[in-house]
Amino acid sequence: MVGSDLIKYLNSDFSVTSITKKNYSEFISKSFDVLVNANGNSKRFWANKNVLEDFNLSTVSVYKSIFDFRYTIYIYISSSDVYKNHSSPLTTVESIIDGEGLSAYGLHKYLSETVVKNNCPNYIILRSSMALGENLRKGPIFDILNNKSLFISPSSRLQMITTKELANVIKFLLDQNKTNNVINTGGKGTVSFESIQSYFSAPVAFSKDTEEQIYEMNVEKLDKLFSLKSSEDYLIEFLNNTQRNG
Repeated sequence: MVGSDLIKYLNSDFSVTSITKKNYSEFISKSFDVLVNANGNSKRFWANKNVLEDFNLSTVSVYKSIFDFRYTIYIYISSSDVYKNHSSPLTTVESIIDGEGLSAYGLHKYLSETVVKNNCPNYIILRSSMALGENLRKGPIFDILNNKSLFISPSSRLQMITTKELANVIKFLLDQNKTNNVINTGGKGTVSFESIQSYFSAPVAFSKDTEEQIYEMNVEKLDKLFSLKSSEDYLIEFLNNTQRNG
């Protein structure tokens, strides 16, 4: 979802080439000003049950992309799961990172970040919160829109950003030449699922066996540069856009 949406939103300012699994071999050794890597497995629960497969999809693929293409700037879309405690702005400052005790999913994203930093002279690493975009196919917001029961508890709180805003962040950082940076990327604050019903006309249902999830990164670094909106604002923007598009 993130990759396809970035193609759409970045295309207004750049000449964008879409590299997929199908055409990957056609572009090996080609040169680009900027390479944006939005690849890798995005299924957290699957990753933690299929560790070796996820390592190949999320880390080996990053190594390959670094050496398969030529570029001036490498942008890697990472995850808030690189933080051992991703529930508080106090424990998710960009400089606080500890690879011990991470889930397989988070560890592989963290390893990929290290690979990028060690091999790319000019890089930007964006640790993204939950992204909301046109091709949304999973997650609690997708489940609500498709009349499915949620597997997270009402006490859950999640940080969110739209893929359109993620593209705006990339444009801004490139324009300002903010390379060799690791930046948490998400809305300010979180969306509480205790009050999630207020955003939807259809009833929101929770499964019997639910899990509390709390994701809130510290986004002060980006907010000082970019002026972020709140997670609630990004959710409302996404829902309004979804309604307009039917």
